[in-house]
Amino acid sequence: MLASLLLRAGRPVSLSKLVDDVWGDEAPASAVGSVRTYVYRLRQALREQSDSSVSLVDGGYLLHIQPDALDLNRFKDVTAQARELRKTGDLPAAASLFAEALEMWKGVALAGVPGPFAAQQRTVLGELRLACAEDQLGCEVDRGNYGEAAVELSALLAEQPLRERVCGLLMTALYGAGRQSEALTIYHTTSHLLRRRLGVNPSPELQQVHERILSGRVRLPRSTAHPVVGRHPASSPPPAQLPAALPSLVGREKEQEQVECLAADAEASRSVAICVVGGMAGVGKTTFATTVAHRLSDRFPDGQLFANMHGDEPDAKPRDPAEVLADFLQSLGVRHDAVPDTTQARGLMFRGLLAKRRMLVVLDNASCTGQLKHLLPGSPGSMVLITSRMQLHALVAAYQAFPLTLLPLSQADARSFLARRLGEVRTAAEPEAIDRIVHLTRRLPRALADVAARAAYRPQTRLMSLADEYASSEQNDQEAVISEEDSVLDLRASLARSCRLLDEEAGSPFRTPCAWPGIVLPSSDAASAAHGRIPGVADNAESGPCGSRLSGRA
Repeated sequence: MLASLLLRAGRPVSLSKLVDDVWGDEAPASAVGSVRTYVYRLRQALREQSDSSVSLVDGGYLLHIQPDALDLNRFKDVTAQARELRKTGDLPAAASLFAEALEMWKGVALAGVPGPFAAQQRTVLGELRLACAEDQLGCEVDRGNYGEAAVELSALLAEQPLRERVCGLLMTALYGAGRQSEALTIYHTTSHLLRRRLGVNPSPELQQVHERILSGRVRLPRSTAHPVVGRHPASSPPPAQLPAALPSLVGREKEQEQVECLAADAEASRSVAICVVGGMAGVGKTTFATTVAHRLSDRFPDGQLFANMHGDEPDAKPRDPAEVLADFLQSLGVRHDAVPDTTQARGLMFRGLLAKRRMLVVLDNASCTGQLKHLLPGSPGSMVLITSRMQLHALVAAYQAFPLTLLPLSQADARSFLARRLGEVRTAAEPEAIDRIVHLTRRLPRALADVAARAAYRPQTRLMSLADEYASSEQNDQEAVISEEDSVLDLRASLARSCRLLDEEAGSPFRTPCAWPGIVLPSSDAASAAHGRIPGVADNAESGPCGSRLSGRA
């Protein structure tokens, strides 16, 4: 009811009209009494506002407020001033006022307000906001800021695919940026949508833009150095989001060379390099990807982006790509209020911003291809490193991503791993203990690191005593793979989750104990488990979530 009174400020609203606004055709018998109760509550709430009140006028109610007390009135005043300035040719001042008007919006108008009147007004007010956004971007195109304007117009057209004015502005911006073929493609796509959904041809204005581009008769102003509204100044430093690098990485020299060659080949062929690092839980996918990313960072001077996709974590759901894109866009200088609403629009803006940059994107712990497709750059010069426990067949097939599967360390590398963590002197003094720890941890880097950390905290304890503790009948060997401090580092829990994924997809309950304590496998696979493998993981694994497969060996 307050929304009804506010949007008709200065005019009386009849009692019956208020009932219709709030309830429509579903008004209860007590509606009139409820309206009077609401008026009483509004008067109580406005009592401290000396310039605001609700009065009874001719059987209805009138809300008295100062005009500038309503944000909608301020928005209309600022946009009117901006349009006047644009008519006079003062484009920088007009663009600034349009931006000021758009910043007044904090989301959808009347969000959460029930009733048919609020639903109708949301559409009307949304149209006002969209028209203001079109005017702002029109100023940027008229000023010659084609590349940056094209990014925001692409996102806006993705949200409003039948908006012909947006299409025309985008075509002009793309043409001004030297991307004539893309401008023509946008026209044909929009024309097809108009005919298929509405049964109409493009408007004469849009057809004129198309004809001028074809004939080269588009008059373009010179590009200016003014920053585009919605972006932070370009002088902000490039993002550097990679986690801390380890001092050294043991036993992965061959795999590092493969990734470096992939980056070099992509640079030579002007393509996007995509590498999917796979393997079982605890094999060191994240550590490998982070270390390699640091080694490659000099090749990508425009920055490095990092996101944990939470594809397989005990206490977190897989991240929504829209959320990740919002973080990336803000890292690239896009203001929070300029981030588009939909995943597709954010993906278009993201690819547009990366079009002329050389950036490295690391997507850790991905769950499926669907989670990743909007996060991939569309132009050459950038590279994506992805880690996942799943076999992302669709990503490899559709995007020619390079799959790289990490296996447990060799016996020698596992010993070297412990020597670097505990010191050559300590490990050389007890070679049998080292071999036993390597066996208990199955040569998995995460388990080795956990054991080494425990040993480092007990420098006076013999390594054989630690190995005996892990092998004892009371604690069994699960102690070597359980982290009490951080569930993400709990290798036993990670392996159990992998088994559950196989169970869910295969449809058969796990009953027979696996080689790892507390993890069970089908009885037909017990022999394979005894040899240290989760059956079907590397060879004939059933499809996992999103059509993927579990990757690596246990």
